[in-house]
Amino acid sequence: MIIGLTGGIGVGKSFVANCFKEFGAALFDADSVVHQLYKADKSIISYAEENFPGTVVNEVIDRSVLSEYFLVYDENWKQFQSLVHSAVRNELEVFIAREKKANRKLLVLDIPLLLEMRFGSYCDLVAFVHADSVVQDQRLNERNIGKEKLDLISNIQLPIEEKRRMSDFTIDTSTSKEHVFFQVKDIINSLNLSS
Repeated sequence: MIIGLTGGIGVGKSFVANCFKEFGAALFDADSVVHQLYKADKSIISYAEENFPGTVVNEVIDRSVLSEYFLVYDENWKQFQSLVHSAVRNELEVFIAREKKANRKLLVLDIPLLLEMRFGSYCDLVAFVHADSVVQDQRLNERNIGKEKLDLISNIQLPIEEKRRMSDFTIDTSTSKEHVFFQVKDIINSLNLSS
């Protein structure tokens, strides 16, 4: 069983992913994969070096410098993203094959553009993670995500209501961590994975 997580930015998808992990799910964390690609994937590093001056330091992509180029969001950036998404897809397929071979019953995909980049096609179910706007704003402030970046991210992503409509479950992270944990537990219990 493969569950994908979707929702807006700053709603707590990573926390939800870790709750699933607590129940024994294998977790595919796309942010962590990208972090590794920025250190090791020669074609991605080479592209960044050629097209985004100053982003490669000691043969590793500096994410903070790279984020400045994200705000430009030109054809170079789109081509770079295409390279990154292709590499993430390859890593995802390796992950799925490995975990299925190990007979893992539940896999969870924490991929920021799950539905937008068609990663949802790997999922049996999709969980929509959301938080009320006050909680979401507070989390975004803690992460120092400015309005310009937030607007651009929102424009790239599907509308929130469309994500909700395309999902099988909803997890509300506005409340306590314990409540989130119990919502995840309820979903897992409803899946009858023991059979």
